[in-house]
Amino acid sequence: MTIDELKEVLTAIFTEYFPNTPIVWAEQKKLVKPSRDFITLKLRNFERPKHQITNTENGVPIGYYAVKTQLTVQLFTHGATKTVTSGDGTKCKVSVNTALNDLMDFDNFLRSEYGDELQDKYDVFLDAEGMAQDVSEVVDTNYEYRAYQEYTVTFTATTEGAAGISRENWKPTASGGGTKELADKAIDDIDGSTIVIEETD
Repeated sequence: MTIDELKEVLTAIFTEYFPNTPIVWAEQKKLVKPSRDFITLKLRNFERPKHQITNTENGVPIGYYAVKTQLTVQLFTHGATKTVTSGDGTKCKVSVNTALNDLMDFDNFLRSEYGDELQDKYDVFLDAEGMAQDVSEVVDTNYEYRAYQEYTVTFTATTEGAAGISRENWKPTASGGGTKELADKAIDDIDGSTIVIEETD
């Protein structure tokens, strides 16, 4: 799994629970902030072991790494509207901050049997780190509530080919990394016909 593929997987998991809420990656530019509730995701601090598990499939070397990364989830919401009654019987509507409650409910979803099956399906695991925090601020004339939660995400990254960058429909990275020659590079096979076995007494 590449980082781009991981982002697609995480977007799918969050969309499963928040089907009507825009899921936005924090580094996306020229984005008009939605007027309704939305969620931002950000990946950082990738860590993988020095050594990989290697295998050869159809003559092609494949490497597997168990990678960990940090995911920051921020939920922006206008909360809920609640009617309250004062001591003299006067009723009024107030805005209620639901940000922490909504994130906790999402974490319940992740920890459920269905959430486990969904993470197994995508070969990822999300583990909450620390406490969800309320970082609400008042903006414009509306109350906007915000809470965030950090997750450690574990997934399997793969490398393919002699140079470790082969993949279907290969192309250079956005920053110009890699070449077609490297992607197509093969491991030199040993020609069995050139091996001479000498018998000794």
